[in-house]
Amino acid sequence: MNEDSGKDKSERDGRVAVPEVLRTVSDEVRMLSDAAGDLQNLIGNLVVAGAFDGSQSIYELQNLDRLCQNLGAVADFLCGLAKGASPDWKVDVTAASEVVKLADLCGRLTGQKTEVDDATGEFEDFGNWPMTG
Repeated sequence: MNEDSGKDKSERDGRVAVPEVLRTVSDEVRMLSDAAGDLQNLIGNLVVAGAFDGSQSIYELQNLDRLCQNLGAVADFLCGLAKGASPDWKVDVTAASEVVKLADLCGRLTGQKTEVDDATGEFEDFGNWPMTG
């Protein structure tokens, strides 16, 4: 088979196998779930330290827990779909990515490298904020 095999051609025109796309999106949702879990831990520590008063804070913390659980469940669902999807099914991830405004996320979803490799660079200004209440 030459370099212009069907797989090579579909990768060049942005078409990717559905199972691969589902696994990639599942990984992204799993990262969101992990980030929400980290945020939940931080807020939980602040609640324990007395930074928040009242039952409303506890109620909102329960919503954050529900968000973490739902994101994890969606990631699991997408992974399950990927297992049952035919690798012969292809979708155009390049066209789909045109609505994604975050360059680093777009690059991960399409499998393309971007110039924005370090997402922490987006928050450099936080170092200048006073940490007083």
